[in-house]
Order: sequence, then C-alpha cells, then structure tokens
Amino acid sequence: MSGFANWTLDEQKRFWFGLARDVIELWGLGAARLSWLGYSSNAVFKVSARGGIYVLRLHMPGRVRAAYLASELTWLQYLRLNTDLLASAPVPLQDKAVDVLFTSLRPAQLAPESVLCSLFEHIDGESKSAKELSADDVHAVGVYLGTLHREGQIEPPDGFMRPRMDWQGLFGAESPYTVQDSLITTTAEQTETYEQVENRVRTVMAAIDRGPDTFGLIHGDLLAKNILHCDDQRAGLDFEYCGWGYFLYDLAPLLWQLKGERRNDYCQLEEAMWAGYTSKTRLDERMRAHVEVFIAARQLLSCRWLLANAGHPALREIAPNLLEERSSELREFLKTGVLQRKSLTL
Repeated sequence: MSGFANWTLDEQKRFWFGLARDVIELWGLGAARLSWLGYSSNAVFKVSARGGIYVLRLHMPGRVRAAYLASELTWLQYLRLNTDLLASAPVPLQDKAVDVLFTSLRPAQLAPESVLCSLFEHIDGESKSAKELSADDVHAVGVYLGTLHREGQIEPPDGFMRPRMDWQGLFGAESPYTVQDSLITTTAEQTETYEQVENRVRTVMAAIDRGPDTFGLIHGDLLAKNILHCDDQRAGLDFEYCGWGYFLYDLAPLLWQLKGERRNDYCQLEEAMWAGYTSKTRLDERMRAHVEVFIAARQLLSCRWLLANAGHPALREIAPNLLEERSSELREFLKTGVLQRKSLTL
C-alpha cells in the first residue's frame, strides 16, 4: 500500500479503472462501459450496461468498516421502500439467496488491504455547482433535509452501525475524519486553533437536547456535488458519511460551501435553506443561532480531511497552503463568531 501512495494520479486511476472492470462482473452486468465520476477518498464510476445505468463506488482501503458500509446501504434501502425521498438505492449482487449489497476484493497492489465495493442505481437529474444554485434550489434542498430528518429515521436493526456525529464522534478517535498519518505536520498555532474550535463546538452541542427533533440519522455531506435536481424534486447522493448526528450539522456542508462561493448573496441563500428546512420540521427558531458553529465545525473537519488525504496526487502540492488558509479563517471565527470563507473549495 505504501508503494501505491507514491504512484502518479494517472497510475492510480488506471489501477482503479482496471479493478472496476473486474468488479462489475460480480454483478453480472456483462459488457459495460465505464466512465469516471470522481476520485478523491473513493473511486466512483458511471456504469452503462444493457440492464441500465449504475454507479460503482470503490472505497479506498482502510476508510470504512464493512459493518458501517452494510448499515449505510441498509438505510438507503429503507429510504427507497418507506419514503418518497430520492436517494440512490444499492443493487444486490447476482445469484444470492439473500440480499448481499457489497463485496470485498484484495488486489495484490494494495496487499494486505482490501477494497470494499458497492453498486447503486443511477438517478437521472441535473447536477449544479454551488455557483449555479438559485434561492429556489437551496430552499428545495432545505425541504429535502427536513423531510429526511422527519420521515427517514429508521429503527436500527441488529448489527446496524453508523458513526456518531456528536462531539466525540466528529473529533474523537473513531471519527471518519480521524488522521492516522499525514504528509503534513500541523503547526503549534494550527493545533491550538483546532482545539479552540473543538471546544466551541463541544459547548454548543452540550446545550442542545438530543431529542427526536434535533438528533438522528443525517446525510452528513450534502455538498452541491451530492445533490441532483430532478424536475420538482431533489435527490441526495453519496451517503458515505451518514450517521447519527445533530440535524443542524446536516445544513452545514452546503452552507459552508456557499460561504466560499456565493459571498455576495449568501445571506439570501441561507434564509432560503432555513425556510425550506423549517417548513418540514419542528425545530425551534432559537436553534438557528447555533448554525454558524456547526459551519465552523465543518470547516475544521475539512482541515482534517486535507490532512488525511494530503498524499492524494491531486492534493500533494496544494494541501499545505490550503490548510493554512482554512486555519486562518477559523482563527477569525474564534474572534468574531462568524466564519468568513475565501479559501478554495475542492
């Protein structure tokens, strides 16, 4: 695995493309056409086959537990069967007596690590960048999240395991954003800033009661790239980071992104999201004062993500400077209580 980390971006992508071709045979798709959808913490492909169009996701080794992936897919199945929400349902493997929703491979190049692989139904819709979103779009995203939080909650079956996005779950040892090894060493000033933001987040979370109106299963990463616009509906994509968390945190990823890319009309867009969200929930209006702290939490987690992925070929050169820019923005947040973003959104 250490050798793989030193490969160029083209070398890594060729490897994942070849592995994807092997994997789709396990779903019995036959001769299929593959095209890239994304490559960051996962390798994601569009699969065009005679039976339809699908999305294949290959997890980078060590990034997700098998039990966590199984539970993500279980929730997605639940949403498909029990709500009107649009979300990519997992596709079971062929010729199984029971639903088997993912598989594991151990390619020699990554030994002794394994790659978890899952296939999803494709949803037709329009993808929009943060710069293209209208106030109506953002309002509709708020409606989607409010509906997800109200109608999409599942009674966990035996063995259901998803990470918690409370303070310990986001910043503790079990966090999906935990940095075990990084090519970047944080400075003393950066480390102190992160600790202070963590403490600010801890204080706010401790003040929020974990009732059914404030805490439950959330998407966890609903950025613009993870939203499809389908006529009068919206679809949530990529539930990889879903887990048990504060509902307010689910508003943070897109608002965090809009802060960086839509500074001129951000206030209007934030108002639209809040109006859409509260049209479907019973969240107390006083909770709105906490949103800024959850956005800052998202910024801090983006710093952790950069640290964890600093070896990615597309990030090696830009990660150190981007990390310092975001750390500086967090220092200003600690002074003013408002996160002002100018750093690049990846």
